[in-house]
Amino acid sequence: MYAMQRRKEILRVIKESGFKPVSELRDIFQVSEVTIRSDLRYLQQEGKIERNYGGAMIKDDPDSMPFSVASQLLGETKSTIAQAAVQLIQSGDSLFLDGSSTTLLLAKLARPIEHITVISNSIPVFEVFKELTTGTLIGIPGTLNPRTQTFVGPYAEKMISDLRATKAFISPKGLLLEGLRDITMAEADIRKRMMDSANEVIVLADYSKFNNLRTLFRIESFDAVNTIITDQMPDEMYMKLFEEKNIRVIIADSKGD
Repeated sequence: MYAMQRRKEILRVIKESGFKPVSELRDIFQVSEVTIRSDLRYLQQEGKIERNYGGAMIKDDPDSMPFSVASQLLGETKSTIAQAAVQLIQSGDSLFLDGSSTTLLLAKLARPIEHITVISNSIPVFEVFKELTTGTLIGIPGTLNPRTQTFVGPYAEKMISDLRATKAFISPKGLLLEGLRDITMAEADIRKRMMDSANEVIVLADYSKFNNLRTLFRIESFDAVNTIITDQMPDEMYMKLFEEKNIRVIIADSKGD
């Protein structure tokens, strides 16, 4: 297969799935990873894709990809953040868990903890806790967002507002100096309601979320945040802000203790 034909097919495959790792493209086209990376570099220069996280995605819509695709990105980093987050959960806690891929990893780690109440609008989180016998699962109803596999809308918001949890674990799409951001109004509203209805708010955000200018909708300011767990030390301007607002910053260590 000639290079131009292969690049055309690579673009088609990426469009169909939303994201493809280099390793999968290598296996599909039976060429070396060096060749695949060269093809992806060419497609990026053409403005057709965006290269990151060991693969490529369609440039036009990098943040609103299907949940199954998003959950593949930065897997090791998200897992490290989730491992730090689960240390903050105690028996007897009631938890809001949003519909992010990082929070799903947290849910899997929290599954063995007894006597917790999990409140979520996420179908993948439901799957983790659907056979929970040593705690309680409360499912938030509403209108299904098929891309994120979450329930959103006024019914979901009303139910969240009527509840109260000890902790909310939130993973927004972006963090700017003015606060937490999202790419859809519906998801932003759900996360804000969870924050408003929790005694303590813990934000899970890998380093790529900072200064993400593609996040159109405001969730909430940092005034409502108690703890931020990330994988790298944020820039000085963020650390100064967090210190002023008395926000605890936890840098998750992939190497462990």
